[in-house]
Amino acid sequence: MSELLAAGKKTRTGVGLVALVFIACFVAGKPVEAQDTTVPRILSKNVVYLHPSSDPYDCNDHYGFNHAPSIVLLPDGRLLVAWFSGPFEASVNQVILGSYSSDQGATWGPASVLQDFPRKSDFDPAFIADGVRTLFFFSAGRENRYPPIHDEKHQVGVASFKTYCRISEDSGKTWSDARAIGDKVYCRSNGIRLLSDELLLPIYEVPLVAGVLKSTDNGVTWKRYGVITTPNGAGEPSLTQLKSGDILMVLRTGDGFLWETISRDKGKTWSAPLRTNIAAAETSHNVFRLSDGRLLLTLNETSRKVRTPLNMRVSTDDGKTWGEPLKLTEVAIPHDGDSDWDREVTYPSVAELKDGTVIVVWARLIISDTEQYGDIESARVQVH
Repeated sequence: MSELLAAGKKTRTGVGLVALVFIACFVAGKPVEAQDTTVPRILSKNVVYLHPSSDPYDCNDHYGFNHAPSIVLLPDGRLLVAWFSGPFEASVNQVILGSYSSDQGATWGPASVLQDFPRKSDFDPAFIADGVRTLFFFSAGRENRYPPIHDEKHQVGVASFKTYCRISEDSGKTWSDARAIGDKVYCRSNGIRLLSDELLLPIYEVPLVAGVLKSTDNGVTWKRYGVITTPNGAGEPSLTQLKSGDILMVLRTGDGFLWETISRDKGKTWSAPLRTNIAAAETSHNVFRLSDGRLLLTLNETSRKVRTPLNMRVSTDDGKTWGEPLKLTEVAIPHDGDSDWDREVTYPSVAELKDGTVIVVWARLIISDTEQYGDIESARVQVH
């Protein structure tokens, strides 16, 4: 999620972000020379969902602003993409929509509501693919104090948010009831099942401190580990397990560079965050391990306030070095005098198909004083 951290509140668009977390131990300047010559190739692009409306002041605008998609390959071979949707970000009418594909992302079915807590904002879906099960996570709470409610101290702002889990055992046809697994923490990117069968979900809190929720009993109970931060915050983490068994986490920070940290004990403790030399906007990034062990890094490889273009890189050495970037998509940066004061292609998520190609999804956002809308887009990519 993007953060409006003043007054402990959060929004996800990239304008006016301020990091309030200061410090912890860190190391700067990890080199990331592009020694690998592998460059992915785009096979096709598609639209998952187009906004039906764009006026955030229109009472009939229910699904105009669409953001923060996550994608998962279901046990039956279909794909599911989920994202949050409302008239504007953090509306109390905000829900989570989902769309399925039965043809490897070539087409996408009509979107439907996957999750809706009345009078709350449902945010940031994430998944864990777990054999015949699919775990669906999201965060929900209330950022807007109006209409007023009696217990504002506990029911508005950071204190009101929880992270929840729902489970499907029939490839997303039905889901269990939502169950809270973390208080005052937020999810964003997909989690993983470790080689040793534990489940890890990357989470963070506001002010920006990252960590994980870990389950050793197949998702029955969850325990938090990690207090990870940098001088410029540590939000919206993404993680993957390396060939060595170690866990690599990348962080959203506010200094214009990608930061990473490693766990060598299955997520219980984490190394001091390391600043790489890869440029990274102040937004959500994605790191993903292919079935052949290579890593994909998808991010806005730009200055911290600019969320375009969206690039993908490949690593063959567990993230020590990264290949040349593939530009997945881009959008024109607003100039003085433009009615649009923010345009973004951002918040990527990745899933691998059985043939080794990957599907990447992201949000395309256009924001002005009178129009605010988002579309969910996808690309099928071959990694040679």
